[in-house]
Amino acid sequence: MKNYLKGERVDLEVLERNKVYFEDLNIPKDAKIAFDGLERVIPSRQHSHNAAWVHLYKNMLHNAGWKNTQILKKDELYEGFDVLIIFLGIAYSGNINFFFGVDNNVCWRFKRIQDFSGKILVMNHEMPLIGSTIKPRLSNKSTSSKVSDLNLNSLDLICKQAVTFDYVKRENSLVFGDSHSFSTYSPGKNVCRNDGLTLYGALKRGLKETIEQRSGKSISEIKSLTLYMGNIDIRHHLCRLEDPIEETQKLVKDYIDQACKLDVKELKLVHSLPIENESRKLPKSGYYKGTPFFGSWRERRNLHVLFNSLLDRYALIHGYEVFKWPECFLNFDNELDFEYMERPKSVHLSPLSYYWDLNKNCVNKFHERRNDEE
Repeated sequence: MKNYLKGERVDLEVLERNKVYFEDLNIPKDAKIAFDGLERVIPSRQHSHNAAWVHLYKNMLHNAGWKNTQILKKDELYEGFDVLIIFLGIAYSGNINFFFGVDNNVCWRFKRIQDFSGKILVMNHEMPLIGSTIKPRLSNKSTSSKVSDLNLNSLDLICKQAVTFDYVKRENSLVFGDSHSFSTYSPGKNVCRNDGLTLYGALKRGLKETIEQRSGKSISEIKSLTLYMGNIDIRHHLCRLEDPIEETQKLVKDYIDQACKLDVKELKLVHSLPIENESRKLPKSGYYKGTPFFGSWRERRNLHVLFNSLLDRYALIHGYEVFKWPECFLNFDNELDFEYMERPKSVHLSPLSYYWDLNKNCVNKFHERRNDEE
């Protein structure tokens, strides 16, 4: 198979440090906990994939016993909270993005951090140094005069003392995959999300090695494993190859061969998503080599159908479980209906279509219907 590893997103900062668990941070179960963005508010849209990552952690905390949690809205204050959890954004890559410069709003947001007397935590990443980031921008025209309210050296110290955490508690169940993976979450599972990870890339490096390196967990620690990869391969890569059908067959066979060698008690493989209409608008972050996909809708749908049928066949032979997306996600043209996708644009499902309803803390109605039919 032609190598298409180039261009995969690998977060070296996350890979190189040990994983931290919220449960080890000695935070009382009755603590009042706030989630907030850094330089901007966490999106409030119910269809936001970005915000869903925060709702996922809020759900995990709730189910682990920390029930007094709140995702802050615009202009809400930190007074009365014991713990502040900073979310740097689902696409954070190591730098603070000042879209409108260090303006009044940014200064106000950072002043709240400066004045906060509680414990500050950061999801998934090390806290960037606010003061050091602002200093080179002090002479910029877009920098607000309110920056004088900030003690930049003090802010750097606060940022250095902030504690990064990755998981809420130690679980022996893991959901592992690409950016789509946490749509299959349910309570009692940890989630290791790897944006840009292709199935081909995971297999080439070694499935066991990839899972252990990126999750920080030994396979021996995992009893139940859900694997969800393949959407990126179908969208961007397989149709570029000389014989996409044959390469898909090889890919899935290698997937199963390596999965069989994983010493886990329960293994669940997730179907690829149906293919949406080609008119779907995507952000440039979803492009590869300048295009939102490669291959016609029919070509990619054929690979999607083949991929899923092979998973079903191999899972039946080996006794694995397969997670299937509800039939109602399809429109009359057998396309993934935009109704079930993130809005206004994205390759991802809307959080309202996930297996687990993160707000109601129960199985999503679409998946309940599927289970009743089965």
